[in-house]
Amino acid sequence: MLDWRPFGVGSPDGLKTVLKSKEDIEDEKKATIPSETEKTTESQKVIKLSEEQPLPDEQKDKSKNDGEQDDEDEFYTDSSTFLKGTQSANPHNDYCQHFVDSGERPQNKIRDVGLANRFEEYPKLRELIRLKDELISSTNTPPMYLQCDLDHFDLSSLGCKFDVILVEPPLEEYQRSNGAVYDRFWSWDEIERLDVPSVASQRSFVWIWCGNADGLERGRLCLKRWGYRRCEDICWIKTNIQNPSKSKSLEPNSILQRTKEHCLMGIKGTVKRSTDGDFIHANVDIDLIIDEEQDYGSKEKSVEIFHIIEHFCLGRRRLHLFGRDSTIRPGWLSLGSEITSSNFDPEVYSNFFEQEPNGHVMKCTDEIERLRPKSPTPKNKQQFSDRGGRGGYQRGAQGRGGQGGRGSNLGAKGGPMGRGSSAGRQFSRSGFGGRGRSRGFKPRGPR
Repeated sequence: MLDWRPFGVGSPDGLKTVLKSKEDIEDEKKATIPSETEKTTESQKVIKLSEEQPLPDEQKDKSKNDGEQDDEDEFYTDSSTFLKGTQSANPHNDYCQHFVDSGERPQNKIRDVGLANRFEEYPKLRELIRLKDELISSTNTPPMYLQCDLDHFDLSSLGCKFDVILVEPPLEEYQRSNGAVYDRFWSWDEIERLDVPSVASQRSFVWIWCGNADGLERGRLCLKRWGYRRCEDICWIKTNIQNPSKSKSLEPNSILQRTKEHCLMGIKGTVKRSTDGDFIHANVDIDLIIDEEQDYGSKEKSVEIFHIIEHFCLGRRRLHLFGRDSTIRPGWLSLGSEITSSNFDPEVYSNFFEQEPNGHVMKCTDEIERLRPKSPTPKNKQQFSDRGGRGGYQRGAQGRGGQGGRGSNLGAKGGPMGRGSSAGRQFSRSGFGGRGRSRGFKPRGPR
């Protein structure tokens, strides 16, 4: 039996590698020299095998630290890395992407939104606002308030009709969106049952805060139930300049962050801005409130809603439902369960408006009347005596048909010597009176 150990092999199969011809050895050398592609493949196999094999604890810690370092290097603080190839022509002015990166809302960039500097470039409006604020402060009643549970309180016991009613219901939506906590939340069915018509004047306005979700539709139903017609939607656009890094709170089943809130306005009776300047001053403010969002958990609304109401309606009888101690202000009667004390007296309150006729309406000054924006009076609503018939007196003074012209109050078409007057019928042939003979009215004889 052949002993294979002197040949330096460990088994009989190893003799094949030793007892080879010269050609076999050269072929084996060529086969053992790897190409570049084979080298790459072999290195990948080695890496893959090294990943699959368990590592010692020290090597694991080292690889973990290296992985954390890679994660830190790949953490992006803004979108500048991804700006190339975006659809925006100038991605640096993309405020939506800026909000995603920094949390700063696009409405923060709107200039001159505060009450102090809003009309810096409009001196007439600035003077008008100053004069109106002085008039409002001088005619306001002392602040009055009453602690009551509006769920059981009889509003008709106030003994007064109001020109302005502001409703600020405690909705559960405010708890979800801003963390506000009330004594109890009101449903929209309960809000609809409020006896607002019992304290509403014949011509009056109501404002109701309704959030920004289902409240828009339910708020319209409340206005209809109370006998009001929706005429405006005031939108509060909330900025976050003071706290741009606030955590983005999302409501359930929502993919967008809500940054606005709506206040619906309703009108009762016949009130027109072109003819009722003694009761309303339109076109003074806009239907947007751009103001800072309150802190998380706050119940407060933008105080600008009070300025909009007071600038718009000249009625002095103002009621605030669901008021709080922080919302008590001159010229308003505040009712609510979160008011800690009461000073309301129905007789004293009514006497503020009975000292003179129409005492519930502020008397506007001539300067305010001159400065305030006015709507043109419709032609078909003007009085015949003021206009002088068709076209007005001014139009007819030197118009068609002679001295009286078309539409003069001295005669019909053609004036005193035109069509429709006795002088026109008598002198029409001379040409002085125009078309007086044809289709003229017969003169009324002496009585």
